[in-house]
Amino acid sequence: MSHVGVPRGTVRKRRTLALLTTGVLTIPVLAGCSSGDEEAPRGVAQDIAPTARQAVADGSTVNWAIDALPATFNAFQADADSATTRVTEALLPTLFPMDKAGQPRLNPDYLESAKVIEREPKQVVLYKLNQQAVWSDGREIGAPDFVAQWRALRGKDSAFWTARNSGYERIEKIERGADDLQVRVTFSKPYGDWRSLFSPLYPKEITGSPETFNDGARTTLKNTAGPFVLRGVSKADGTVTLARNPRWWGDKAKLDTLVFRAVAPKDRTKALTDGTVDVADVDPSTADRITLARRDRGGNGQPLTHGPGADVSPAAALYSYAVAHGSDEKAAEAEQAARAKNRKAVLAYAAEQKALRDFAVRKSLEPAYTQLALNGESGPLADDRVRRAVARALDREELARTVLGPLGLPAKPLGSHLALAGQPGYADGSGALGEQNEKEARALLADAGWTRGGALQQPKDTKAGSEAEKKGGKEGEDGADADTGEEKKTTGGAEKEENAEKKDAEKTDKDAEKADKDAEKDEGKADKASRDEEDSAASRDEGLYIVGEDDKPAAHAPAATGTSAVPALAPARHAAFQ
Repeated sequence: MSHVGVPRGTVRKRRTLALLTTGVLTIPVLAGCSSGDEEAPRGVAQDIAPTARQAVADGSTVNWAIDALPATFNAFQADADSATTRVTEALLPTLFPMDKAGQPRLNPDYLESAKVIEREPKQVVLYKLNQQAVWSDGREIGAPDFVAQWRALRGKDSAFWTARNSGYERIEKIERGADDLQVRVTFSKPYGDWRSLFSPLYPKEITGSPETFNDGARTTLKNTAGPFVLRGVSKADGTVTLARNPRWWGDKAKLDTLVFRAVAPKDRTKALTDGTVDVADVDPSTADRITLARRDRGGNGQPLTHGPGADVSPAAALYSYAVAHGSDEKAAEAEQAARAKNRKAVLAYAAEQKALRDFAVRKSLEPAYTQLALNGESGPLADDRVRRAVARALDREELARTVLGPLGLPAKPLGSHLALAGQPGYADGSGALGEQNEKEARALLADAGWTRGGALQQPKDTKAGSEAEKKGGKEGEDGADADTGEEKKTTGGAEKEENAEKKDAEKTDKDAEKADKDAEKDEGKADKASRDEEDSAASRDEGLYIVGEDDKPAAHAPAATGTSAVPALAPARHAAFQ
């Protein structure tokens, strides 16, 4: 991850220097906590600039770039994003933030202690709360907040629109301890990652009912308990503005205000150079530009070593001048226009580079990971063989190179769900699934009943058209015959003669219809031959897997109706998986 901040330099920015050069920043840094001294796992070069809290002046404002305004301030909803996390870290309690080694540490601003006090017959964790910890409305943080959040996230009430409930479903009960400052949590099953629970912690006013949980924190957070409070959200300006919390009982935040500003990644270079933002996650190309800007002074009379105009050699310039002043007037005008356009681009680029010299880039790994989770409860992935096939088909090494390589970070996939690389207890257990192997993935799919390049076949006794239609058609014909017979009984000889003529006409029509059907059959045979040829070509596609015949294990897949659609299990070989 690349992070850009203003280094020591201008007077206006000097006051926020320490906050802007601490690698992967976290909000507790702004509140004076030590978690901002982010240190990458072992094996990753440290690229941060920690500064002691006492060396940082009070006051000022930081503008921080985010991709977009948060869709919700409820971090447990499906549409929560990185902006939601960034904002709520400053507003709500985090009981166990990560320290510089990537380890969860107890946050003394909220907890005096938290530990497992019983393991048999049930695991019991006792939280002792900081008696100064209060919500912004003055109410003490206590057991009712823990209970409300557990009931909302345990997954038993679908009225709560939750995106995850990991760990909360293992809680059996939550009780008040010896006093109001103690919370006793009993688990139905042992849960080793209990420190990850109740972070962020929401007030019971938000989590106490489905209505408030679903919509109460979508556009605002009225009741908070962090070093900052939410001052306002402006959709017009694309900003979320935070201010110091006057009730905050911990170390006072160094900043007066913190403004999160929505800036698309493609616009961040301009936003940095024109002063719109002070801190931003940037892509590798922008990071390289900043590094080059600090290395050479292309905008101060020195030749540019990069960017537009950097490759205009003296010889090329002389040739350009000769053409521009030659006898070909049109060519000269075109060359002059091109030179003027190029000159503007060079000047604009040089101005940006001059501004980018005031920024520094910090790179590090975050104490987080991204995973591809396979839902094995229903559908094709309910088959363990299919899940293993997908896992064997994925090239985790290539994914790591694609994501981490451009940042100059070690491109090694994570091998554990319990610890990150460099943390105590980390062990690579990814070998349990085996290495990436396309051939074995195909074999697993074949064993599960999936065929390569086949077709989704209908049951053998199923013909075109439904049975109801056939039955209805037959009954219609019988009814028509009955009506015709009744009519025959009530007519005279003249009508019989007329009916005879009609029969002759109908016979002629039927003969013509039969001829048409024969022609259609011939065309159908040709179409079938064409389809067979296409199926044969499709069978050579090594990356496409489709549902097999109905008598194979994959027959539980939904049958197609009307025009058959071929459900693909995996994209073509070498496609990018995310």
